[in-house]
Amino acid sequence: MIDNLVPLPSGQPGGYESQLAALGLSWKYLEPGLRMSEQARRAGKTKDDAKNAPGSQDYFTRVRELRYTLRTELGWEPYDPLQAPLIVNPDKTVGIGVLLGDARTGSPGSPHPRSKRPAGATKEQAVARNQELQLSFAFEEPEFSEPDEGQSGVDAYAQMVTWYLLTYRYEARKTGVVTVRSELSLPNRVGPGGKIDSYQSRILLPAIEFESVNDYAVETTGEFDVPVEER
Repeated sequence: MIDNLVPLPSGQPGGYESQLAALGLSWKYLEPGLRMSEQARRAGKTKDDAKNAPGSQDYFTRVRELRYTLRTELGWEPYDPLQAPLIVNPDKTVGIGVLLGDARTGSPGSPHPRSKRPAGATKEQAVARNQELQLSFAFEEPEFSEPDEGQSGVDAYAQMVTWYLLTYRYEARKTGVVTVRSELSLPNRVGPGGKIDSYQSRILLPAIEFESVNDYAVETTGEFDVPVEER
């Protein structure tokens, strides 16, 4: 697969299914995990939970469900470079991780969204590789060959670009209604403060709206059935 760095229509609403299809994906593989992560966040919000439990459960569920769905539906494989979990296509040319963005997430135009937290060394390396591969496509026609994973010193992921499923959660102050905006985007720069702030391609995804958080009791009531078994 040599088209994983071809710029896709960037920052434009609509047309996301054709953009995802260029990566061998569909919205139906991404949406369920986003819905389940919101459920997990609410289920973890009791007076007995740690204060960071809702956010942690949200993150763990996004990672798990994205990887589980793409692994079981499309044959992608989990990859964990230095505990920065990704899911990688069979050709090892496209990897996807999850990332929290700011209020610009899912909105067209500039400025691009920034990651909520500093990227860290592993994500910085991934962005640097995206830049290197982008330059190699710009100045020469690369010859791709299947890497020999058994050969010493060969990086089986040398041709992989790393995309991130960015999410931003907004809770309306008056109504309590929650909106989750998201995009699947290919970062190409780590800016001031170590935060990712620029993307070569952005696939803007549909916003998902959830009923008011005020409709949910503080205590766990068992109304969510979020799978937590090992997979």
